[in-house]
Parts: sequence; structure tokens; C-alpha cells
Amino acid sequence: MNISVFGRLRAIAAAAFLFAATVSAAIVPAAAGPISQHAVDADVLIQAGKPDEALDAFERATEALWAAIPLHCRTATFAQTVTGFSQYEPRRDTRFRSGDAATVYLEPVGYRFMTDRETFRVALATRVEIRTADGLIMAMTDDFGDLGWEGQSPNRQVHASIATTLPDLKPGDYLLRVTLVDRASDESTNVTLPFAIVE
Repeated sequence: MNISVFGRLRAIAAAAFLFAATVSAAIVPAAAGPISQHAVDADVLIQAGKPDEALDAFERATEALWAAIPLHCRTATFAQTVTGFSQYEPRRDTRFRSGDAATVYLEPVGYRFMTDRETFRVALATRVEIRTADGLIMAMTDDFGDLGWEGQSPNRQVHASIATTLPDLKPGDYLLRVTLVDRASDESTNVTLPFAIVE
């Protein structure tokens, strides 16, 4: 009986492998797009001993990839402290009391740049809501303020720290919902973080 079971599993595994190979073959693009083409260019240039030109080509690949990425937050968490990009201490305990300060650390990606001569600017409007676990809105602000960065080159490694004071809430489970709206594209995204109010 064990042998027949093994044989059956082996046959199923072989069929699954054949199916996976067929699917993989079907989704291979017919021609390289701009992202992969610029990456190939960068590889060719670095092999040719041209590091600066390779970096330029890789930057073009990054630009093409960034243009294809929708606005979203790659990282979103309650934080104990925030000192910089990827420099934060996550809050291990997401239990708060009414009136406590809650800090949210965010790493948005896919935002668009506004240019003013040689300056690249990013502006994200924010909205904050607190909901019950079943979706009832307990507190909301439509204009929590703008998150913004600017520099002489596009910066794709930015972070945000949003601090809010929790309102008077009954003990229970809640959701903190942060919405970001890109002022350059009107694209929006949101993150939802569960937390609890305790006595």
C-alpha cells in the first residue's frame, strides 16, 4: 500500500511539474521591456569597465520600475521610536489607553515627483480614521497634514512618522486607518493597523 501511495504521489508531482512548466512558458514575455533592457545595459556596461555609465543605465531601469509601481506602503507599523529611514523600533505591544500617543512608521513607494527647475518634490496628503473591528468610524480627520520631501535628485528612500493622540475610546479592539493621497498624481492608498484599548 505504501508503494502504491508513493507511486501516486510521484505521478501527481510529475503532472504538477509539467503544469508549472507549461504555465511558466506561457507567461514569458515575447520581448524585453524598458526595465529589463536598461538592467541588461547596466550589466553590459559594468562588464565593459564603465561603472558611471552602468549606474546611469541602472538608474533608468529604476525610473521605469518606479513609474510602473502603484502608490502603496512597503512598511507600515506602530513604532516606539523613529530616527530615520529604516531606523525605527517597532512597538511590540499594540495595546493603548485612551489619550495615549500612537506613532505610525511608514515607507511609501510608487509616489510621483513634482519638478521645479532642479528640485524634485514629493507631497502626500494624509487622512486618519479610527474604526471598530466591524467598521464603524469612531474618529476621523480628512486633513491630517502633508508629508513632504524635496531634493536635487529623486529620493526613493523616504519615510514618514505620523503621531496622533488616541481619543476617548471604550476598551476593545480597533483599527487605525491611514490614507495617503499623492498630490502629484491623485493616486491614493491606505494602510490599516489593528490595536486595542485597555483600561
